[in-house]
Parts: sequence; structure tokens; C-alpha cells
Amino acid sequence: MALGDGIRRDISKVSEAERNLFIDAIVKIDTTKFFSDGISYWDKQEEIHKNAHFSGVDVHAGPAFIPWHRVIVNRLEQLLREVNPALSLHYWDWTTDPRSTDGGRAALFTPQFMGNASGDAGHLLNGFESTEDAETGNGHTHIWRNVGVVGANGDGTPNISSDASILAAGTDFASFASALKSAHDSVAHSYIGGTISNPHYSFHDPFVFLLHSNVDRLWAMWQTDPAHPERLSTASAYAGLNAGELTSLVTEFVEPWAGGSGLEPWASTPSLRAVVTYTDVSVVTPACYDTNSGSFQVLEAENPFNAGTSRFQVTFNDVPEEETTWRAAVVRVRACGEVTLRVKPGTEPAAPFDVATPVVESDPGPVPFREVRVWFQFTAGAVGTAPQTPGPVNTTLVCDENGQEFLFELRANTIHRPTVAVQLALDQSGSMAWAAGTSGATRLQVLVDAASLFANLIQKNNGIGIIRFDQDAYPPDHATFGGMPITKVMNDGFGDPTRATALGVIAAHTANGETSVGDGLEMARNQLNALPAGAYDQKALVVLTDGLENAPKSIAEVAGLIDSRTYAVGLGNEAQVNTSALTALAGSTGGALLLSGLLATSLDDQFRLRKFFLQILAGVTNTSIVRDPTGYVGVGSKVRIPFHLNEADIHARAILLTDFPVVRLSIETPDGTLIDPGNAASFGARFDTAPRLQTSSFGLPLAFQPQVVHGGTWHALLEIDEERYKRLLTGIGSDNSPNFPPGPLQELLAKGAKYCLSVHSFSNLRMNAVLSQDGFAPGARLFLRTTLTEYALPVERRATVRAELEYPDHSQTVLALPEVAPGVFETSLVAHVAGIYRFRVIAEGGSFRGTPFTREQILTAAVWTGGDHPTPPPPRDEPDGRDDWCRLLQCVLGGGALSPELEERLRRQGVDLDAIRRCVKVWCGRGGGTGRA
Repeated sequence: MALGDGIRRDISKVSEAERNLFIDAIVKIDTTKFFSDGISYWDKQEEIHKNAHFSGVDVHAGPAFIPWHRVIVNRLEQLLREVNPALSLHYWDWTTDPRSTDGGRAALFTPQFMGNASGDAGHLLNGFESTEDAETGNGHTHIWRNVGVVGANGDGTPNISSDASILAAGTDFASFASALKSAHDSVAHSYIGGTISNPHYSFHDPFVFLLHSNVDRLWAMWQTDPAHPERLSTASAYAGLNAGELTSLVTEFVEPWAGGSGLEPWASTPSLRAVVTYTDVSVVTPACYDTNSGSFQVLEAENPFNAGTSRFQVTFNDVPEEETTWRAAVVRVRACGEVTLRVKPGTEPAAPFDVATPVVESDPGPVPFREVRVWFQFTAGAVGTAPQTPGPVNTTLVCDENGQEFLFELRANTIHRPTVAVQLALDQSGSMAWAAGTSGATRLQVLVDAASLFANLIQKNNGIGIIRFDQDAYPPDHATFGGMPITKVMNDGFGDPTRATALGVIAAHTANGETSVGDGLEMARNQLNALPAGAYDQKALVVLTDGLENAPKSIAEVAGLIDSRTYAVGLGNEAQVNTSALTALAGSTGGALLLSGLLATSLDDQFRLRKFFLQILAGVTNTSIVRDPTGYVGVGSKVRIPFHLNEADIHARAILLTDFPVVRLSIETPDGTLIDPGNAASFGARFDTAPRLQTSSFGLPLAFQPQVVHGGTWHALLEIDEERYKRLLTGIGSDNSPNFPPGPLQELLAKGAKYCLSVHSFSNLRMNAVLSQDGFAPGARLFLRTTLTEYALPVERRATVRAELEYPDHSQTVLALPEVAPGVFETSLVAHVAGIYRFRVIAEGGSFRGTPFTREQILTAAVWTGGDHPTPPPPRDEPDGRDDWCRLLQCVLGGGALSPELEERLRRQGVDLDAIRRCVKVWCGRGGGTGRA
């Protein structure tokens, strides 16, 4: 008999240690626990009992007698658990003599427990007063007893009806309640005698709760008869009462806890009230007693009954090809002992179904029922086989304790998860070696970092290819500037061979030559079009460039040939890339242009390009971004980042980017369960790690859990791994340590590690935001349009959409997007200031079932002076490598064009002209032109 298991037992049979804890808690709620009106928890029980004749529902003579006393017993148990959470309000079996030790029972009236059986209780209960002397003058100012003087048999036991006779008194509540109340009224109270014999004072004595716990136990036994499940239903729990009695139980609130009787603290404190009637499930549902009969019922809300086959269904809905997912057969158990369910031998399902948990043992707990889940799994067919509808496949569960069997059938349907071939076209012009801004990183380093992230994270069954371009474009098999042909990713782990090849190609990327974005686009398009028909469902092209075109072919020359969805990343500001041409190209193919601007050391700039590639990844793979915050996590602190998942979400992945490899990621489910790399397999989840990158991915609903874990508020938990942190700091400066620059290290010590957490979901609830503009000069209007769909239907009047906007001058505002049509949200604004406009579009709302959801997307637009009249591309470098730009710069900086006064003024403003001259000398003196893109 486990202390703390929530089961109420015969108080004379629990351990002496538990009885000691019980009486200690009784004393403490009289002496140390008080309500807001200054009355102790214990003294309030007598006030409640006397108050219980409210609004015509007589809780002693009327139909509410049994359920009202259930509530007061349950509530006292809650108060006792404030002192000791392990306690239960056990019962006195009123067919036994509480003074006797026969049958291995403990005597209850002892100095160590309930005090004296005759006269004042005394001992531990010496301070328990009674108001009876003040009201009747009987001389008893404290609780007293007179056990066995009235209503006793010759052997000292109570002369009371047996449990069996009370339980057999009738099949409806009215008949049963009459027999139970008769035993209570005629014998139970008078047998104990003393204070308890008078109903107006009985609740001064703690023993009265052991007596009424027994009353409730007998009702619970009657209710849990497996032959009468209707007795547990709120609609039929009180069958047999007349219409007036039923009306009173249906309409009257259970007082004083509803606050209507005037008794404090419920009368003046609404937050403490429980405004329920006697038909509420909290009243009808019995507590767990050791004498309850077990009942087993399949939970049809999760396993619908198929009348045609007389089986309950376990349905695997919308499983993407090649994915394995789990669903449970759920049996709701009302039993106070251990329960073991297993798949009956000989009924194990065959592939593509399987048993994930063949045997499930369930222990009792402090709840009236529990849901026991036996998990099955299903693996969808190979790519190209969907849609399929495997099943039905029959299987049977059996309960070890009673042999009861439950018949199930397994069914599934598969869906095609669209695959995409992604061709990366990477600029390798000479200016890629230049600084990406003031962050300390070169453009080449930023490109390698972001493209490597994309290669690590693209999901299995999708393809990735890489080509390079400068003044020419190079096929994947080029001897010098080769890339990688489009190759399928075979698994989701970071060790996939296709990923390894792509990462090696990206790491070898260099900077040389000029810029022909058109050549790069054309080569990328040719690679996509050379794929065999049907190899992938979709094709996408991602081009990254940092400069204006200065060599043919131009974007305009090849734009008409590009028929794949195109995403362009401009590594620079609006004037450094061909913004208008790339915007037109991306917009016409269903993609987008994202401009990085000049990257600084800010938190947002640290992750900006990697965020761009994460969004492109989501776009090309039909994945939704749920949340995408950035921040710091310091040593000794824990960052909890909430995110909403809902029943339309099929698979989720949390992606953690950091500046130093010292942050630990774990996931907290809506019920507070923690998932980490050590226990991930027990949830059907996985964690993967690469330098400064961690992911946690899991299917939904979460596998192998006792309850459904799907929709709700999840949390990503981030904390510094102090061992890794110490090793990193200790190793700095050693021969084998990474070469971290001093600035970020100082920030790590001062603020903590930077992070970006991006939560992605493969989902049937999708957002698509599109940004367009009617010009590229200041004064142009920007148009923002967002659509929300769930299962391809508009999310109508169930969501709000806003856009957090950062202007070119870094000021910020929030734009509301009104719903202009079902699931369509729009707004526009005039771009008066030249520069980049950054939008973070956020949708918040409820799914069809009302579960909260969020979706995010980033967009950029730009305007600049002369944007509607772009200048022609600059000429190619001269054959001898000395171009006009170098001549102009050398003339300005070295030909006396700047007066000494102007140079001095510039120096005072922080402009180091000598450093600029050295840069020009280096870049223009290399013999191959400036390397300018």
C-alpha cells in the first residue's frame, strides 16, 4: 500500500506511519492553516456543516445528502494535502469495532491517533473544542465520545446493515440512497456517540470524516459496478428520484463553495468559488477507493467505433511518404489497482503496421480514471506511392487482470510530401572577399555560413545542387570551379553523404573575377531542366550575389527563360545589387528577393543571412515558420521560448543557431515533460548537432505518451552548457582552439551567447506573405498581402495579421493587415525614405478546433534615388586589368583633389584616409583589375 498513490483505504489497515502523518495534518489544519477570515481550516468545517441548509436543498434530509457529503470529504482531503501532498482521506469501515485489533486491524481510539473512545478525546486532540456546552449547557466544551454504548452488537461491532445489503437495496440511486442514509442515520453516528451523535456539532470531531469517507466509499462501490456504467454518467447518476428532487440537484449550486450562502471566504472571494450543481462531473465522479470495481471503456473520441466491423479504429491520418508515425489504442480505466494491457498474442499487425508498445502497465494515481495507451506505428510507402489507404488490419488488446478483450482495427492514409530540387547559384566574384559590413566577416564567410546551414537542414528526399558564377558560370563538373550536380538527400541526419558533399563544395568557395548574374541564372536553369521528368515534384533556384552586373549576360537577358521558383539573396544594400531586376525575376516566379544590407555586429545582423536561408528552406519545402526569435542566453540562466503547435501540424523541428557552440537545447511539451538528447528516442524524437547548430525534430502527436500530446503551448529551453563553456574559454589561445575574434568573445562574457531559434512545422495550416511594389524610387507604394489556409480552406475570421516594420533609418512601427476577404489580409504604405524596408509578418489565431497558432515570415523591399531609371552595367575590366574605377579612386585620393583642410576635417569625423589609400593600393595593384563586382 503505497503512501501517496491517491487511494483511500481502511484507516485501520494503513501503516502506523501513515496514520501518524494523517493525525499530524489534522492538528496542523486546526493550528497553522487559516482562511482569510481568520478561521482555521478545521474550525471552518463545522461552520460549513451548519451552513448547509441553503436554498431549499436540505443536505441532511433531502436528495443532496450523499453528494454534498462527498464534496466536503473531497475538499477536506485537499486541505490535508496542503500539509502533506501524499495523504488521502481514508475511511472507517463501520461494520468493524474501531477499538478492536481483530483481523490485523489497528485500534483507532488510541493516544497516538484519535484519542479516547470514552469521555473527552484528549491527547493529540485535546485542543479540539465543541460549541455544544455553550449552546446546550451539556458540560462538554471539547469533543467527546461514547463508543459502543448505543447501537452495538454483543461483540462490540456496530449493529448496522452490511455493505452487501446496502449495495443490493436497489438498482436506482433513490433506492440505494435510502438504504445508505438509513444506516448512517440510525446507527453510525449514535454508535460513536458523544459529540458525533448530534448532527449540529458532529463536525467538530475529526472522526466524522472517517465515517463520511465510508459513506462515500459505499456510493463509489455502487457507482463502479461494471454492470451499470450509467451510474457514472452525470445524466443518469440520480435515477429514481422524483422530478422535484432531480430539479433541485440540477439547478441548485453546491454551497457554501459557490459563494451564495454568505459564508466566507467564498462569499467575498470569487476566485475561490466552485459554482457547480450536484450533476457536475466533479461531484458525480467518485474518488479512488480500494473497494471500487474496475471499469474499462475504449475512448471513442480517439478510437471511433465502426458499427460495420464491431471494432474500434486506430487511424493514421495524412502520413507523408516514407515517414513513420504513431497512434494509440486508448482504454479509459476506472480502477484502483495496477492494470496491464497487452496486444493479444497472435493478433499482432503486419507491415506496414507494427506494435510500438506491446505491453503497457499502468499504476493507480490520485485521479478517478486513467487513460491507458497501447501504441501502434505505421510507415508510409516510398516516394511516389501516395495516396494509399492501407487497412483495415485487425488486432486485439487484452487486460491481464480480468481477461477483458478490446477489438481494434488499424487504418491509414498516406499523402505525398512534395519533393523539390534546389539549385544554388553562388556568386564567386572578387568582391566576395570584401567585408560584409562592419561585422568583421567577409561576404564570402557569410555566404559559406548561410549556404552550409541550408545544406545541413534540407529534408530528405529533396535534391540540392551547386553551381558557381563570376563573369562566367561553371557547370558542376568544371575542372577549376566545379560545384555539385543536383543530388537527392537520403536521410535527415547531418551525416548524410549528400550533405557532406555539398558542405565540402561550399567550404571551397572562393572569390575571383567579375559578375554575370545572368550567366549564373542560365546555368542554374539548365541544371534544373536537365533533371529526368518526375524526379522531383518542384524545382527552385536560389541565387546569392553581392554586386551589380558588369559582364554579360544580364538578368534581363535570361529572365524570360527562368521557369522555376526563384529566390534571390542580395548580399549588400539596395544600390549594390541589381535590386529591380532581381525583384522582378523573383516576384514573377513565386519567389522573393531578400536584401541583407550592410551587416553590422548587432544581434539581428549576426543571423540575418542565415535567417534568409531558413526562410527560403521553408518556402521551397512547404514548411511553415511558427516562431523565429533571437536573443542572448547567459551562464546560469535558462531561456524558455514558447511556441504554439496545433492539430493541423504534422511534424515539427526546432532549429537553434548560436554564435558559440556552448548552448544546450531541450523541448518542453505542453504537459511539462522535458525532451532532451538523452531521452528523445522514447518520444519518437531526434536531436542533431553541427557546429553552432542544433535541431530537435518530432512527429505529432508525440509518440508513446499516456495522454495525447499535440496541440498547445510548447517551449524550447536554452541554457549554457557550463562544461562546454569552460572548455571553450580554457582552450582559447591554444594551438587547437578555434580562432574566435576578441569582440564576440567579450560579448559572450558580458551578455552570454547569441541565439536564433526558428521553429518550423510541416503543417496543413499555412501562411504565404507576398510583398510587391509599384516602383523603386522614393515615393513608390509597397503592397503587402498575406493568405492563411487550413486544409486548403481560408482561415476566415479566426486570425489577425500584423507586420513589424523596420524603416531604412532603423525606426520601427507595426502595421495591421485587415482581413479583406476570407483568409486574405492586406495593407500598403508609401516608401518615402531611400533604403531597405524590412518586414516581419506575424499571424496569430485559432485552428478549426480553436487551438492557438502563430506563423511568421520575413520580407524586404527597397527604394533608392534613381531606382526607376537604373544605370546600365559598368564596362568590363580592361584587358590589362587597370579599370576606370581604380584610375578614378587613385586620382581622387592621390592627385591633390582633397585639400589639407578637408582631409583634416574628415580625420576629425573618424575617416582614416591613409587606411583608404592603402586599401585602394592593395586592390588596384593586384594586376587583374579591382576584382570589383
